Amino acid sequence: MAVSQATLGKALVWGAITAALYLFLFQYSEVFERLAHTTLDACTVPEGGGTTYYNKATADACAARNGTFIEGTWWYVFAPIALAFALSYTHGLFTGLFWDVVGLKAKK
Repeated sequence: MAVSQATLGKALVWGAITAALYLFLFQYSEVFERLAHTTLDACTVPEGGGTTYYNKATADACAARNGTFIEGTWWYVFAPIALAFALSYTHGLFTGLFWDVVGLKAKK
């Protein structure tokens, strides 16, 4: 059974988009971690080679730990959710097209 060039092309395009989104996620993982931790009021304390986040912090408690107080922004939660939906959609399309290219079909 021959695979059409259009199906192969679509599979390659969606595979490239999926790979680019995963690369974006891994490249900016620290940014997404910071966004996730600062949806509520947080205190960032540099420890060792990294940063420790304390949520539901107050400015006084943060100052006692020599940290930086960050006011929470509730809508930061939408960035990881949007990326998760984008990855799910593109990965699903790529996987379906991949199995079509390979020639495997669900049993009816």
